[in-house]
This record gives sequence, C-alpha cells and structure tokens, in this order.
Amino acid sequence: MKKIVTAILAGLLAVTSVMANGTADSSSAANTAKKWPNKAIQLLVPSKAGGVTDIYTRNVQSSLQKSTGGTFATVNYGTEAVGYQTLRAAKGDGSTLLFQHSTIICKYLTGALDYNPAKEFRVVGEVADMGGQAIIVGPKAPYNTWDEFISYCKKNPEKVIAGVSINGTTHFIFGQIQKACGIKFTMVDCQAEADKLTNVAGGIIDVANCSLGNARQYEKSGKLKVLGILGSGKLEPDYPEWKPITEVLWISHLYCFAPASIDDVTAQSINAALKGLTTDPTYFKSCTVIGGSAEWYDLQTCQKDFDKTMEDLSEVATSLGINARNKK
Repeated sequence: MKKIVTAILAGLLAVTSVMANGTADSSSAANTAKKWPNKAIQLLVPSKAGGVTDIYTRNVQSSLQKSTGGTFATVNYGTEAVGYQTLRAAKGDGSTLLFQHSTIICKYLTGALDYNPAKEFRVVGEVADMGGQAIIVGPKAPYNTWDEFISYCKKNPEKVIAGVSINGTTHFIFGQIQKACGIKFTMVDCQAEADKLTNVAGGIIDVANCSLGNARQYEKSGKLKVLGILGSGKLEPDYPEWKPITEVLWISHLYCFAPASIDDVTAQSINAALKGLTTDPTYFKSCTVIGGSAEWYDLQTCQKDFDKTMEDLSEVATSLGINARNKK
C-alpha cells in the first residue's frame, strides 16, 4: 500500500512540476513578447518619401511610438530591390521591418525579383486596406469621364501613355484594364506616387493611378482630373464625387514583413503591437484621409491572405503573358 501511495505522490509531483514548468515557460514567453521593442526599430519603405506607402508607414511609426514608447525610424529606398535586400540581410530579432503591398508579389511573378518573398520574408501583420485608387489624367485631357476615356483609347490605340511601375502592381492593374476594356496603352516606367502626380499634372504622361487623398488635393487645385475610383467597384463614402470603376476590381493590403529567420515569439509580439493601430483614433483618421482603412489580423490569417494574393496574382500574370514562374 505504501508503494502505491508513494507512486501516486510521485506522479502528482511530476504533474505539478510539468504544470509549473509550463506556467513558467508561458510566463517567460509572455515576458519575452513584452520586450518588443527592446531596441531602436527601423521601418523600411522600398520607395521614395512622399508616396502612399511612405505616408502609411510614417503613420504606423507615430502610432507605435505612442503605444509602445519605443524608438522607431522610417527609412526610404529609392530602389525597391535595395529595400528588399536590406530586410533580407537584417537580423531576425524584430529590429528591422519592411512595409509593402502586393507589388512585391508582382515583382517576383514577373521575374524582376529573383527570390520568393514567401520564403525569404515572413508576414507579421497587415496594417491597412489601402482602399481604392484614383485614375488620374491631366487637366487639359480631351476626356472628362471614364467612358469618354475608354472611347478615346479605342479610337487611338497606344496613343495614351500610362505611367506604371513596370513588373509592379500598376503594371498588373493597367494590363487588366487593357484586357477588360479592349484597349491598348503605351506603358512607361513611373514608380513613385509623387512622380505620377507631377508627371500627369505636367503632361509628361497621360494617365496613372494614385491614392484618393492626393487625388482630391491635386484635383481641387486644378492640377489634374479624376476619371473614377478603381477598387471594390462600390462607391467610396468619403469620396462621393467620383464614380467607382466596375470593369476591373483591385483590393490591396499593406503588409508588414520581417526576415524569415524571426522567431515565433517575436513575430507574435510584433503582431500584437500592430493590433494597437486599430484602437488609435489618430491612425484611423490618417488612413481615412489617404483613402484607406486601418486593419489587423493575426499571424495565421495574414499568411493565408498573402498566400491567396500570390495565387490570384499568379493567375493574372499568366493571363497577361508575363508570369516568369510558369517558364521555370
């Protein structure tokens, strides 16, 4: 009987020990998670200052500084490849993050990026639905509506010069417009939003896309005309003056990437910190001004969304004949 009691007590002690260790491990993980940021954090933007991605990222920086008390700095790169490579070479300790939308997928699919971002980087958050994009033309353009624009393009194939990011998101967007509307543009490389705005206003290019906030500001000053909003195909309540374009739909999220080597605890900590953006009224308002909306999803959902976007854009690239991954 004593042996049985002894065995039972030993078992209870073992279970207690496991439970204690589990609690300690959980507590340790929680404490580790609370340490982010425990050093200065770089927020990389693979484009020039003044563009929509840059504006979003700086608003994220401001919100995180308030909510975490940490030190953050937004760093711009005029060349996307340099920005990506900087993150790729960074330590996976959460001190370097990069903000980018689906253009990183487009670059990979078209062969402009020679490594798979799904393998080299890890999605640790989504901070915004970037909302619709305004399709903008010069103030003296011979068309004032979307229908007039499409009619002009049909009568003048390849005459209209579209400013796009070659092998990037806007290359896909304007390629879809061509296919859906039966028209043909002459596409030239114009990547940064600031460049698109000035080049359209100056008559250097005929058409481009930009964020809704910038479009309203430029249109009010008479520097350009807005033909419509490219997005979900529904009316944007904050921009009722412009009609939605229904021939082509485009929804874009702003992802937060970390190096692939980041550990699960740190990734979870960053994701948890980003959740605070959705309770920051200043960040909410800043997103609305740009034309988007604040959002947050857990790590698993973020990854699923990224993978689904990769799948969808792969089909688009194939339909346009620019999917380099099909040739390998």
